[in-house]
Amino acid sequence: MKERPEFEAMLQRVEALEQANRVMGRECRHWRWAGASAVLGALVLVACGANVAEELGTTIEAEHFVLRDGEGRMRAALAIRPDGTPGFGLFDERGQVRLSLDMGTDGAPGVNLHDEQGTLQAAMTVRPDGSPGFGLFDPEGTLLLSLDSGPDGSAGINLYGGEQVLRAALAVRPDGTPALGLFDDRGAVRRSIDLDGPSPGATAFQ
Repeated sequence: MKERPEFEAMLQRVEALEQANRVMGRECRHWRWAGASAVLGALVLVACGANVAEELGTTIEAEHFVLRDGEGRMRAALAIRPDGTPGFGLFDERGQVRLSLDMGTDGAPGVNLHDEQGTLQAAMTVRPDGSPGFGLFDPEGTLLLSLDSGPDGSAGINLYGGEQVLRAALAVRPDGTPALGLFDDRGAVRRSIDLDGPSPGATAFQ
């Protein structure tokens, strides 16, 4: 699991939208959260026109929403990215993304947690095949540990070294038998402990 660069594109598109809104009228210069999304949508509709949001009964339709604090800083954004996928982000007072929710072009949803520098530190997803995965990352955003469950019922814990090379793995196969593997700095198997079948004494070493 890797940080999705499309989120930055989403933010750039949101900022471009706000610049266009400021040209349309002084009332659009700063969006404020007035307590309810319906109130926000109505203000956008009146001040910026139907090209920004369209109110249909009790439904508010738009491609972008931005929430700003009292200092005008963006604290939350909801938008459709250029590839057509939705994304949602929460930001700290310095404008760094701290939490993001997104969906890939393959339909896989993701939850991402970022540190105060905006670097990805933890991520959770459900892959297109329905199998879940969870990852932890170092301060540079490099994958260190992943927990994975396969569509066949297998489960694994994987530990990574530099350049995201797999160095250790513990897995339980669909038949319930466990295996442990140790890998060199190129990701090649150096040692493994493997139980073949249900016999508790059957071990193999490489």
